[in-house]
Amino acid sequence: MHDEIEIKNAVPEDAPDIAKIHVDCWKSTYAGIVPDEKLNGLSYEKSGLKWKEYFEGIKHPSGGIIMALLKGVPVGFCAGGIIRKTSKRTSGYEGEIKAIYILKEYQRVGIGKKLIKKYGEIFQKNKIFSYIIWVLKENDSRHFYKKMGGKLITTKTYEIGGKKLKGLCYGFKMKTGTGNEF
Repeated sequence: MHDEIEIKNAVPEDAPDIAKIHVDCWKSTYAGIVPDEKLNGLSYEKSGLKWKEYFEGIKHPSGGIIMALLKGVPVGFCAGGIIRKTSKRTSGYEGEIKAIYILKEYQRVGIGKKLIKKYGEIFQKNKIFSYIIWVLKENDSRHFYKKMGGKLITTKTYEIGGKKLKGLCYGFKMKTGTGNEF
């Protein structure tokens, strides 16, 4: 399956597919973590509008969305760009993977690695050699970020659907100009 995955640059017309992946992943990943009311309130239509706005708001060449396709069918995506907000702990990091989602049935087969590697290449092309990824502590994907070489650099508390949840920030530093090596 790994060899059958194609990574492509997403375009605004892909927003409905991105929205479907986003909503389906939230419902499968955050069930039991995020309040049901929040998950039940998610819709493909609302998410699609937000992703269209995301495309319209891209101002830096490192910003964008890449999609993973299996036999032409979208199964995951990764959105990134320059870091949204810095703090003492995140200063020195220039980029941010703002979202990475892979449909549950396609996880753990190398798609996430392909998406991260490809976005690393986008960052490097734009002279960005460090980036962060935020993940909820209860999300098992945090183990993936550690395996990929991310270092836990800070935490923060999110309020989602009236529930306080801890977020973890992983930092990645790439060697300049040598590929996505950490």
